[in-house]
Amino acid sequence: MRLAVFTLIFKLHQEGNSSRLNIMSSGNILTITSANWKDILKAELPVVIEFYTTTCPYCHQLTPIFQKLSEEYTEKMLFALADASENGEIAEGYGVMGVPTLKFFCAGRPIYEIVGLRSEEELREEFERVLNTHRKCVSTSSPIYA
Repeated sequence: MRLAVFTLIFKLHQEGNSSRLNIMSSGNILTITSANWKDILKAELPVVIEFYTTTCPYCHQLTPIFQKLSEEYTEKMLFALADASENGEIAEGYGVMGVPTLKFFCAGRPIYEIVGLRSEEELREEFERVLNTHRKCVSTSSPIYA
């Protein structure tokens, strides 16, 4: 299991909140719920969330790529999935207008987004760009949590 995910789970367990996280078995990707949303944003690593719906064909194409990249970026980013139809308030609150949408967060702040299907190579380039932005974000910002 990825160290970042383990650390977040351990911290929530110590606080008595471990039941608020749900982890998918593939790639240790967290599943967003209204109960764990704020806790996930508190991660020390940048957080990338795929907003999807079960009826979206492009989401079905993107999710396997997202899972593969979650394994590749194990110690660099925290990955999560959010069903936009089940978490409409969260999706709307962050301006998700269509799916698939990838939202990136640093210290609770949205710092970047990708809308629509992208290739694995394009996403890898975007992830690297976000990681460079994250270094600047952490060094110049104090955390906020939605």
